[in-house]
Amino acid sequence: MKLKSTSLLVAGALFGAAVMPAHAGNEAMMDLLKVLRDKGTISAQDYDMLKNAAAADSEIAEAEKAEIKKEVEEATANMPNITTDGKLVVADKEGNWEFQPIGRVMWDAIDADADDLAEDAQGTELRRARLGFQGSIYDWGYKFEADFAGGDASIKDAYLGYGNKLSDNVKWGVKLGQSHIPFGLNTKISSKYMSFMDRPLFADTDWSPARQSGVVAGINDSDYKWTLSAGLTNGGLSGGETTDNGSTFAARASFVPYMASSTQLIQIGAGYLTRGGGDGFDDDQRVVSHIDNTKPIDLVVASSDDDGSDAFTVDAMAIFGSFHAMAEYLDYTNDTTAGDIDTTGYAIEAGYFLTGESLKWKKGYTSGISPKSKYGAWQVAARFENMEVDQIAGNATSGDEADKFSLGINYYPTKNTRLMLNYDKVTDLTINGISRDEEPSALKFRAQAYW
Repeated sequence: MKLKSTSLLVAGALFGAAVMPAHAGNEAMMDLLKVLRDKGTISAQDYDMLKNAAAADSEIAEAEKAEIKKEVEEATANMPNITTDGKLVVADKEGNWEFQPIGRVMWDAIDADADDLAEDAQGTELRRARLGFQGSIYDWGYKFEADFAGGDASIKDAYLGYGNKLSDNVKWGVKLGQSHIPFGLNTKISSKYMSFMDRPLFADTDWSPARQSGVVAGINDSDYKWTLSAGLTNGGLSGGETTDNGSTFAARASFVPYMASSTQLIQIGAGYLTRGGGDGFDDDQRVVSHIDNTKPIDLVVASSDDDGSDAFTVDAMAIFGSFHAMAEYLDYTNDTTAGDIDTTGYAIEAGYFLTGESLKWKKGYTSGISPKSKYGAWQVAARFENMEVDQIAGNATSGDEADKFSLGINYYPTKNTRLMLNYDKVTDLTINGISRDEEPSALKFRAQAYW
């Protein structure tokens, strides 16, 4: 009877060890054997025999695990590295090349009150739906991205770039193709990272153009505490080509006079732009939402009257922990046969992260943030702005101007997603030289994701 019980106990121990992980199972069986020995259920001789057998099994198991690990390492030695932290990046182990699919989706719901200026606008809009890719091969880089939100594809970025070091602390690079021109802070900051759904009235317009096709070169220190870039371009790609006759030269510089850390800094920037004549100038701007039914701020210069234009912008950005502030001023002068037309604009914004995050500063601009909590991050922001198109050649019935303030609440569930709620209101409006009583406003919501 004693032998039968002993056999059952040992068999149970061996079965338990078999169904458990090797290391844990071996330790459990050794503990059981000790208990059986101490109670006299098995002899010391049987205990030593079983202990030695278990130790041998453990050594065999460890050797097999090591062999399997070696085989896996050898089989995957030439496979690329794959990163999935908020994005998918495929790269070789030596860092000689990498490839990354990119994209963004921004869906808006808008309720705009035109206040009798025009018909109200309510509805939803797929503001951006972009797909593309970017990567590098040794010192060469490339990027292609198109936007399908309008139903047809419009090219955003399409360039080949090269970059290298001039010294240990100074880098330089050049881009060939369509990319951002070096002019303006708010225009250059990606829509993925803006504190508000819409840029200031003057930004990402012909007054402060974004992407054009040509050559852009830049130089900066390794930490981007100072940057200098310049570009010679010929308008934006449309149908795969540019049609502008007048070239655009743009340059921008920035420097950081104070930096205690990446979350304690002040940056100053300035840009200059000059555009050749002969193409004309035609731009107009909605005031409170992207689906407004009227564009009260506009300027049209016929190609026969266009003698070119010059512009400059100055900007500042400050980050102090969870608080940030940003300001930009633009002055754009159209030189026409009838005289100069001056357009000015400025925007001042401030924001604060209620959950302790900081606006991320990257290469002289802003980037995405990572919530500190699994419950996400919350940000509040406010902005005041003005844009004014002067009277044309002394014409008393011309000239447009708008003052506007915006309030925003942003929620970041994860580092790649965001929900936004904005309220915009025009507090002073002049159209064609006449002061208006209307004060258009809009309540806007956005759900966005990017990768």
